[in-house]
Amino acid sequence: WWGLPELSDDRPLREPGTPVTVTPSTVESVQRCSLRWLLERHGGGNPPTPEQGIGNLVHAAAMLAADATVDRAALVDYVAGRFDAIELSARWLAGRERQRAEAMVDRLIGWLAANPRRLIAIEREFLVRLDDDVQIRGRVDRLEVDDSGRLVVVDLKTGKTSPTEAELAGHPQLAAYQAAVEAGAFVDSTGAHGSTGPGDSTGAGRASVAGGASLVQLGGDRISAKEQGQGALSEADDPGWAREMVRRTADMMAASTFHAVANNRCRVCPVRTACPISGNGRQVTDEGGGPR
Repeated sequence: WWGLPELSDDRPLREPGTPVTVTPSTVESVQRCSLRWLLERHGGGNPPTPEQGIGNLVHAAAMLAADATVDRAALVDYVAGRFDAIELSARWLAGRERQRAEAMVDRLIGWLAANPRRLIAIEREFLVRLDDDVQIRGRVDRLEVDDSGRLVVVDLKTGKTSPTEAELAGHPQLAAYQAAVEAGAFVDSTGAHGSTGPGDSTGAGRASVAGGASLVQLGGDRISAKEQGQGALSEADDPGWAREMVRRTADMMAASTFHAVANNRCRVCPVRTACPISGNGRQVTDEGGGPR
């Protein structure tokens, strides 16, 4: 920060020869503001909220739902049996929040009934090398196959907000999932799709071909779930755009300098008091003392 002694070490974060591990969620946060990502990674983030706890519980229940034949009562009982572990700001909110969680379960079941794709795996972890310097690690909520035999990653969302259609085409997290698919994240040693969990299948579809990726919005006040799809990379004007985005993200993560970028999440940024463009602090050499 300005006014402090010279930097003691200006080397990049990554040691030479060490691959950078990128996660799909990291791509989104680094592309939005690399300084915020760095500070949150090193302790600047907010503690988990009750809303996040409820979202995690709904995600856990979704692991039991391979398709629309799932027993709704079993999912509701699963949520109810673990709901008390969530620390709410006030206990009188419990009834309303349980209803909200059950509504998301109902939206999930409704979406499953209309989903035309075939399930390959639920909560599938992966680690794949993009090149010598970059690898992608993550976990997909659902891995599915479309009618053309292409793999589609589905990410369940329980928040209240969703990206616009304009944002969806270049959505970083979905792009990273697609890049991982095409790098062979879900291909086993025999060349077939690896799979685990409900709906297991092997040898389905063509290996390493991404058929797009989707966000399924379960939260908010909507009556039914909303699926937001990103087109397949092979159908884009530049099929390599997602791979290049992941590479750029890795370069930003491994850099020695991180940039503050104004964006639509600045208002709720947990590290804005340490941000040089937020207006919530000032240079330590200013008259009047240190940062506010």
